[in-house]
Amino acid sequence: MIHIYCGDGKGKTTAAVGLAVRCAGAGGTVLFYQFMKPETSSERIALQQVNRITVLSGYAIHKFSFQMQPQEKEAAAKGYQEQLSILLDMVRHGAYTMLVLDEIMSCISAGFLTIEMVLHFLRDLPNALEVVLTGRDPDVRLLEQADYISEIQNRRHPFEKQITARKGIEF
Repeated sequence: MIHIYCGDGKGKTTAAVGLAVRCAGAGGTVLFYQFMKPETSSERIALQQVNRITVLSGYAIHKFSFQMQPQEKEAAAKGYQEQLSILLDMVRHGAYTMLVLDEIMSCISAGFLTIEMVLHFLRDLPNALEVVLTGRDPDVRLLEQADYISEIQNRRHPFEKQITARKGIEF
């Protein structure tokens, strides 16, 4: 089944990480990949220590997409498209119960992946695989494919008081 955690609130990645841990705790195997985040995120560091969860390293960016020059955006698009192909090969040939694609919606919004690429990717996955997608503003076509949709709404956030992101809480 396809799970989507979306919305403008904090907690989409946290929910996906919790589901991955639950799956591993029940004896499942998880492949976890983060788009649009550096490989130093705190959740990656923790998940790498959990048996039955594979945290895939791959193409990573170290600045926001709006800060990138055109050649950097082209490189990011190529890198993430190659990464999507690697992920598909891994879940086709591996014994995974769950695939987490954290911030894939941001990757689509930034223009690094197209919605058509992602829909094609989802069609080619093994039927028994649970797929978790996170990010803001999912395309309606992704929502139509989803079996679970959880929208996380921002009601209040410390950023409104100019409090910057804190390690272990926001990253």
